Amino acid sequence: MRCPPRSPAPLALAARSPAPLAAPRLAPLATALLMALLALLAPLRARAQQPELSARASATDVEVGEPFSVEVKALVERGAGMPSDPELRVPPDLSIVAGPSIGTQMKTQLGGGVMMTQLGISATWQIVANKPGRYTIPGPTISWNGRRMTAAPILIKVVPASGRPRRPNNPFLLPGGPLQGFPWPFSGPGGIFDDDEVANEPEDQAPELAMPSEPDPVVFLRAIPDKTAAVVGEQVTVSFYLYFRENAEMSEPRAAPAADFLRHPLLEDPRNERPVYTRVGGQRYATRLVDKLALFPLKAGELHTGSMQARITGRRIGARVLRESNDIVVRVTEPPLAGRPSGYAVGDVGQFTLKATVQPRQIEQGGSVAVTVQVAGTGNFPQSLRVPERTGLEWLDPEKRDAIEPRGGAIGGSRSFGYVVRIQESGAVDLGTIELPYWDPAQKRYVVERADLGVVQVTPVVPPASSGPPSRAPRADGAGRSEPFAGMPGLRTSLGPHAPPATLPLDGAPFWLLLAAPPLAVTLFGAGDRLLRRARDRRAAGATSPARLAAIAQREAEEAAAQGDLGATAAAIERAVHRAIESATGLRSRGVLLAELPDELGRRGVPGPLSARACEALAACEAIRFEPAAQDGGTAAAAALVEQGRAVMTELARWKPT
Repeated sequence: MRCPPRSPAPLALAARSPAPLAAPRLAPLATALLMALLALLAPLRARAQQPELSARASATDVEVGEPFSVEVKALVERGAGMPSDPELRVPPDLSIVAGPSIGTQMKTQLGGGVMMTQLGISATWQIVANKPGRYTIPGPTISWNGRRMTAAPILIKVVPASGRPRRPNNPFLLPGGPLQGFPWPFSGPGGIFDDDEVANEPEDQAPELAMPSEPDPVVFLRAIPDKTAAVVGEQVTVSFYLYFRENAEMSEPRAAPAADFLRHPLLEDPRNERPVYTRVGGQRYATRLVDKLALFPLKAGELHTGSMQARITGRRIGARVLRESNDIVVRVTEPPLAGRPSGYAVGDVGQFTLKATVQPRQIEQGGSVAVTVQVAGTGNFPQSLRVPERTGLEWLDPEKRDAIEPRGGAIGGSRSFGYVVRIQESGAVDLGTIELPYWDPAQKRYVVERADLGVVQVTPVVPPASSGPPSRAPRADGAGRSEPFAGMPGLRTSLGPHAPPATLPLDGAPFWLLLAAPPLAVTLFGAGDRLLRRARDRRAAGATSPARLAAIAQREAEEAAAQGDLGATAAAIERAVHRAIESATGLRSRGVLLAELPDELGRRGVPGPLSARACEALAACEAIRFEPAAQDGGTAAAAALVEQGRAVMTELARWKPT
């Protein structure tokens, strides 16, 4: 086959074309256009890498006692790091009865001619309302790349129970919910597990997973803990395995509730786990890790993790057959009392280091320094630190920042406490030492970490100079010494009658009155000074009283709301409500966990509805302050938050203890 000869026309055109002359002019223009296009696409790319968060409730109008579910989804681009550790906080009159049930998500869409895939997680909680009313559930949060991301809040209306038939109480029946079925560990015709294929596989790949007998001859779930005895706050790792001998499909997984534990997921993506083979009751089974949790006991006793559940569909067992894992019982005790250091908080367990920084090191009297204390390591991180309080130092409530995530099967990272310290004295002021006592489960002993805060140089405030008449210098002799007889009369030079000295003008009663005047003046001056000091102390106490500070914080909230700053408004309202609680009950509520605050207020006689409204206002402020995504409400949300805080403060001011 002959090819036709190439036409010389293109060569002739190329010879006559002015392109070589135009290329140098077009190259800078093309480069500029390309750089402008990249600059426009950079923000879009940065926003695209942020997790796509969405939250929803299965129903927004429910009855008292009627269960409903809340679901959060977090999707990220492939390779951007999987979200983890979903959390949900609810108002005091709502209760979480189950969850979170955590599943994986995958979303594929076509954009600009390119197929884009997003991976992520979903979490579902089942909630029951105990009282009627309108509630704002703070947006669920997830951890991603060391940061906490927050979804939008959810509004729920609860009405009294009417006795009508209720919706199914399965928290996973959300339309388009996260648990639509998992095409793993096996699915499809033929499957990946046949008796002929197993015969060619090596035996006993995982002898540690072997069992003397099988709970089910086809497929079952099994929970395996790394320990069954621990102290409060010590990590217990529980792995959940699926044992199977038949081609099947797993759907609707529901994580073990572990109600008495603080839980952190350790398995990023179960689909990355490969099956291994072991023997159960003389039969060969394939096993696959489907979930792994780090659990931290919250109290002493025999604590149950509960069972993981899933629906299995297979040829020999039928469709959507429920399978449950075994329930793990962990015997939890407190660390020993012998040798327990002063200030140890039950639950502070792990291996930690303490680091502190103080800035600046030179201030004027009455100024403030910033003290940042970082706790780093692995384990159950402390919720608070004891600061070295003493006269002349005022420690304000700290701001906490967390960077905690799974690290090699353990929960680790850092938690920072940021304090502001006001110094009222002058000189070289030693701030003292912060101590963190904790229990080290590896060494079976108490350890006390210390961070020396060092000395701050405080310059005194110089009072204004006082003016007065100049003093008269005493007479001196030629050598510069004072003359002791300068005031004596001179010698007589002639004889004459005796002349008695002149009578002093202050003889008699004036003399004694003048003699008594200094003690009387000192006594009156001392009494006046004490009265003035008491008045000044009363005025200072009134200026720093909780009621006064609450009013100041309320004004700051109104100013921030007028400017549309929702974050500053939430911070000021939170301070105002805490100060109002302290003024009404004497309770410093900042040192009390929000979940325990209703009980503390109830013990002081505060009515239940009033304490519930106060806790609801604090929960709303906390959700706005610490979650950046929740600060987009604008002026309307800030004004509503101000009204909510003003109502709580007014009721606390009117309430009188009985």
